[in-house]
Amino acid sequence: MEDNKIDLLADEVAGAPAFFREQDQFLDLLEKATKSAGDSASWASEKASADEQHMLREMSTILELYQERPTCLDPYLERTVSQLMSVVQAYVYAYHDKVAESIRRAAIDAETTVSSGKSVGLNRLAGIFDLLYTLCKVRGYKVVMRFFPHGVADVESVFVTLWMHTCQLAKSSWTTRYILLIWLSLLAMIPFDMESIDSGDLDLPSLDDSQALYKVARGTLVDRWAELGKFYLRRPACEMEGAAVMLSRLLSRKDTTTAKQPEFIDWAISDIRDAIGKDSDNLNLSNTANDASSKGMSISSVLRANGALRVLCHLFVAMDSAYMLRRQISLLIEIFESEAFEQHSITRKLVAKATQRLALLMLPPVSSAAIARSSVRRSARANLGGACGRCSQALVGNKEAPTLGDNSDANSTEVSEEIEIFIGILLQKLQDKDTIVRWSAAKGIGRVTERLPPALAQEIVSAVADVLKEHTFDSLNGRTIDVSMTSEFAWHGALLALAELSRKGLLMSQALRNVVPWVVRGLTYEIQRGDYSVGSNVRDAACYVMWSFARMPNPESRRVFGEMSLQMSTTLISVAVFDRESNVRRAASAAFQEHVGRHSLFPHGISVLQLADFFSVGNMRNAFVVSSRKIAEYSEYRQPLLHHLCTGTIYHWEYRTRELAAAALRESAPLAAQYVIEDLLPQIAANTTSPFLAVRHGAILATGVVAEVLAAELRDCNKSTKLVLSVADNIPLRYLADFGSSMTLEAIAQYIGCLCRAKWDIGGNSAQQKYFDYFVQAFIACKEVDSVVSSFSAFVKVHGLSTEQHQQIVTKHIVVETSGSSRENFVRALSALKGYDVFETLCRFIVEGAKVEIRRNASAALGEYCRGVYNNEDNDGDVDAADSRADMVMAIDALLDGLLDHTVDNRGDVGSWVRKQCLISLADMFKANPALLSALSPDHGFALRLIGRTLHAATEKIDKLRLAAGRLLETLIYQQNRSGMDLRIKRIVDHLGQYISVQERQTNKEDSTNECGIPWADAEAAFTKLVHALSVSEEQLRQPLFEGLVVTGSVEPLGKYAVRAVSDYVDTLPATSSALDPLDDDFELGWSVDGVVSELTRLLMTDRRTSKLINPTLIVADQLIEQGSLSTASPTVWVPMYRAVQRIAFKLRAPQRLMLCLKLYSSLAMISKDMARMAAEALLAHIGHPIPKIRQVAADHLYTLICTNGFLEASDEESMAKVDPLLTETEWMCEDDGVKEARGKLAILVKSILLQSV
Repeated sequence: MEDNKIDLLADEVAGAPAFFREQDQFLDLLEKATKSAGDSASWASEKASADEQHMLREMSTILELYQERPTCLDPYLERTVSQLMSVVQAYVYAYHDKVAESIRRAAIDAETTVSSGKSVGLNRLAGIFDLLYTLCKVRGYKVVMRFFPHGVADVESVFVTLWMHTCQLAKSSWTTRYILLIWLSLLAMIPFDMESIDSGDLDLPSLDDSQALYKVARGTLVDRWAELGKFYLRRPACEMEGAAVMLSRLLSRKDTTTAKQPEFIDWAISDIRDAIGKDSDNLNLSNTANDASSKGMSISSVLRANGALRVLCHLFVAMDSAYMLRRQISLLIEIFESEAFEQHSITRKLVAKATQRLALLMLPPVSSAAIARSSVRRSARANLGGACGRCSQALVGNKEAPTLGDNSDANSTEVSEEIEIFIGILLQKLQDKDTIVRWSAAKGIGRVTERLPPALAQEIVSAVADVLKEHTFDSLNGRTIDVSMTSEFAWHGALLALAELSRKGLLMSQALRNVVPWVVRGLTYEIQRGDYSVGSNVRDAACYVMWSFARMPNPESRRVFGEMSLQMSTTLISVAVFDRESNVRRAASAAFQEHVGRHSLFPHGISVLQLADFFSVGNMRNAFVVSSRKIAEYSEYRQPLLHHLCTGTIYHWEYRTRELAAAALRESAPLAAQYVIEDLLPQIAANTTSPFLAVRHGAILATGVVAEVLAAELRDCNKSTKLVLSVADNIPLRYLADFGSSMTLEAIAQYIGCLCRAKWDIGGNSAQQKYFDYFVQAFIACKEVDSVVSSFSAFVKVHGLSTEQHQQIVTKHIVVETSGSSRENFVRALSALKGYDVFETLCRFIVEGAKVEIRRNASAALGEYCRGVYNNEDNDGDVDAADSRADMVMAIDALLDGLLDHTVDNRGDVGSWVRKQCLISLADMFKANPALLSALSPDHGFALRLIGRTLHAATEKIDKLRLAAGRLLETLIYQQNRSGMDLRIKRIVDHLGQYISVQERQTNKEDSTNECGIPWADAEAAFTKLVHALSVSEEQLRQPLFEGLVVTGSVEPLGKYAVRAVSDYVDTLPATSSALDPLDDDFELGWSVDGVVSELTRLLMTDRRTSKLINPTLIVADQLIEQGSLSTASPTVWVPMYRAVQRIAFKLRAPQRLMLCLKLYSSLAMISKDMARMAAEALLAHIGHPIPKIRQVAADHLYTLICTNGFLEASDEESMAKVDPLLTETEWMCEDDGVKEARGKLAILVKSILLQSV
């Protein structure tokens, strides 16, 4: 069973389904929906039933889950489409018959208006058409339309239906029109003459004047079909695409190619020229294009141009020869070269697509040179006897449409001037500013070049390579290419084109040798533009080129790759582990994998690939720190990785990338110590004084890392020792005061910390004072100081602080209020100091800190201080055991007080920062001292308060807080020695351990909190386990936990989980505590339903002016009563709750809380008759409330109470006949005498009803 489960999971990659999991549900819904929609009796309605709409929406939702894996639907696609189309086909027939009948009646009686068939609703099957569109969106219309019906009888029916939907455009659905368009595109391919299909007996109404291109009241089927397509070419999105496909297939038929196709192409060209504002008689578009570009085309003009270009693209594919275009080619070239489309990316993409397809139409289908270069194609040609697919004529060197001929001597084939123009247009589009245009042009370059003679094909390859060389020059050492002045658009387009050329085997050996260095440079292409960089798309495209190299069909490429394999493999791996973008890292990994699988030329290919696979490089930290370290163990990759890291990544413009680069250098530098010291360190040290902030920051970090991890090797070289020790002295002072000084100071602080951890001799007191001043400046300037504090701790541990320096930190920078974030930073720095004054200051700041940042930092610093002073084996006996215990109690008490910080400001719940840090500090303290809980257990109250507040924090609505509290709770239960623990506390901890279980704990690991049985971030799972701790009879544990569940239970979306957990737990409790067996061992751990009600009452009795528990308690109590969880409670416990609600509602002016009280009154009425009468009296009192909304809510609850609690049977019909209209018809929201009068009458009637029910 487990093996099957693993196999199923293995079939799903990245969460994508590997099969149609919802097939049963989907097919069941399909049967029901088609049965409902296929009922012809319901077609007269304009809308489907609510159930049918719901089923169709649910089916669409299921289909959209397979957007990334559409082939999973293929086994069920035919059945699905056939069932849906059978309904649509019947509907279309019925609609056609109704339209035909209406037209006949109109012809007989001129006064009869033309009806579109009221008995067949226009949008009755809109949901079915929506579902069909979803299928087309997920699986593609080309696949879905294979299963459409395509009989001769369908042609006119579908056409008439679409025509009538077009006449009522505002009423019909666009998905309906789109499905009908692609259905017509399939019907246009039927192998029968259109004249034999055209019945000619339908006089369809003309399209509206605002819509029609020209009026067509009568005409042949083909004429009206083309007219309909022209109209939809001006519609946006899917309708335009459907019309283009339909028209291309209609006009490519044998019976329409000669008669209709030339006329339509003339219309399309004229429409494009009109869209850019030029009269068709003038052939010069240059001035008009400039005017249109400067003014900007209107939306309608753009749609006209897009529609015409789109249908031309489809027509060029379907045409057999360019002969019919001989008159229009000059016009098309001028359109393609026009600048009027510069502001419209989709139009420029269509221009690129039309250009390449027209060029392909004018060229031989397959180039002989391309066949000779591909063994696969050569074999295919031999098997087919020289057939080349479809035969076509080409306009090659002659505009008189010569035949293709033998085509055996490709070198002697002449290429027409128009082809060269088209190639020039495509080369220009490679540098377009939009990716979709560049990608279309790159594909066009590859396809066109494949059909060119070899000599001309190599010229195209050289032209593409020249795009990369524009505005570049070699650096001084001649080993790198400077791309700082280049355009990322040009590089991206050129690399895409090279990838297409490579895949088609068009790169010869010499061209490949020339191109590879440029592609390798593209792998690291990045240009900084202010505070961001460009080039990620270029690097991704370079990875695509590398991937395509591995798939080149010509065997000569293997020899070239063998010569350059080391350069290619090392660069790919460097990018795979050190690039900032995850998609680039994964693309480089995929390219490396392709080469390893196909050529096996890369050293240690499979072993390295396992360390840099898709998932390993997906996480940035794992790729930088873990994968790079393991790959660097292979000598071929070691130096290239370190070179890439120390010459590029360490100077990256992004701060986080530089930090990770320093961490990667820390891991990998020891593997090549000599190389790092002799070749890389001098340049790194020189860059520590660079005027560029990112370079300077990265160089200082790298120097510190090298000084720490290679300290032993550096001490043997005086020159290198001077380099690493002189960094702080050589940095100009202006870099510590101008823009970016905080980053420089932070790097210097980390550098000093590295020197201290490596025990470097920094000099005498003057150097110590200088380094101390650097830390002070860093604490003042930096916002995030975690790394600075860590370095400061190392500095204090090695070099210590003088009395003056200690007082400077404790008094000057902390007691005196300073601006910015410097004060809280110095509070954080106190963790590195020693002394009771520091300890006392931190404890005080946790509760009394003026800012939430100070309280948060004090919480973190106190935890580190206690671990360093009281739990440190190196404290030299400075701290007495009794004093240590007293101080730990004081520290824990302060941190527990921090758990009560619920400060809220305009940033939200900022008190959660303090609470989270307190939980983390407590967990670290107890983890560092396994005997700490045993030492605290004799003080029962303190120990119970610790556990109780931890349980309360574990019910927080913030996931990270629950996670921190859960880890603390696990530490208290599983990582504390129980041998000397007080029996009372030990029993409680044992009981908690029964529910907070930890599965598969590995005790030999230092940190096993990740092996917990409760996923604390999952609220449902956490609350389900925690709620059982309510059974503990200790009020100091039960009350905080219950309060936490109540507070969270009132907040969505987590509230439902908390209330459900409490409700399920209450269902397991006895009604009263007397039901518990006193002889049972767990008697002291029991609770009852009465106890739950009493606890809710206690929360309601808190101070209503200051308590934040009243509203949550009102909400949770109401939900528990409605769910029936408290129905077994004794009648006596409900009266105190009713009195508590009365106390809250007395003279209350807060509408929200008062409405909660009224709701709880209504719920209390469900308990008993007596409680219902008391609730009715309370609600009746609030009907006279001065707030109109309260009066309305009270009247609604009172009406519900009277109708649902048995008063109707006990009262006479006459009284109820008067109460009903008073409650339901009175405008309680109004402020008039009628409301007061109605309330007076109502009071008398309700009291009489209540008296009769006694």
